[in-house]
Amino acid sequence: MLPEVGQQEQSVRRGGDASWLLTFADLLSLLLTFFVLIYSMNSVQYDSWRTVVTAFQREFNPTRAMVETEEFDAPESMRQSRARGVGPGYLLSILERATTTSEALAGSQAYRIGDRVVLSIPANRLFDGKTADLLPGASAAAGDLVATFSQIANRIVIAAHTDQEPVKSGLFRSNWELSIARSQMVAGLLASRGYARPVVAVGYADTRFKELGQTMTLQTRYELAERIDIVFIDEAGERGPYDIF
Repeated sequence: MLPEVGQQEQSVRRGGDASWLLTFADLLSLLLTFFVLIYSMNSVQYDSWRTVVTAFQREFNPTRAMVETEEFDAPESMRQSRARGVGPGYLLSILERATTTSEALAGSQAYRIGDRVVLSIPANRLFDGKTADLLPGASAAAGDLVATFSQIANRIVIAAHTDQEPVKSGLFRSNWELSIARSQMVAGLLASRGYARPVVAVGYADTRFKELGQTMTLQTRYELAERIDIVFIDEAGERGPYDIF
């Protein structure tokens, strides 16, 4: 049975009464967009913005977990950002130039092993015989070293090596003690000449002879058996995509 004409007009009129909601919703959207644009062109006041965001969250998403921020008293060492180190290629070129221009570093060798760059200094350039006593020229060598890499932020390890000849002076019981004492002496010498960054000092006695650069002659390698290695750690993990060295 078809509805009467009056009923049809009444249903159309009821449907037409709600059409204004579309226009009203469009108006609200435009107003909201306008206020967002006005707000975005002003400097953001964090406290006011947080109040607005919190109100919207509580209204439209009351079940969302609220996260409160608290002040964290971090140690001073954590607040300081450490400068990035340089790549091994560029670092190697700096050290090679230093070995040729510095008279105090004559006989030293710079080479690369994996992710490390090593500057090997003959022990007889710094120490008097099979001892940990510094030579008078050691201070000048340390000064040239500090001038070379004082601006390099790479981590540094000072490793002392000895040959297989036993210690006969009686001051040290083994090459292990001698190598550790020498590395500590070099670390202190660098600090006295103005190197302010922390270093690691280790001693290897005669266990790392094979780490000498394979491009060296056998005679050079034996001459460097007793040596001080200044090892620069590659900071590749902290370099950006445009650091080509």
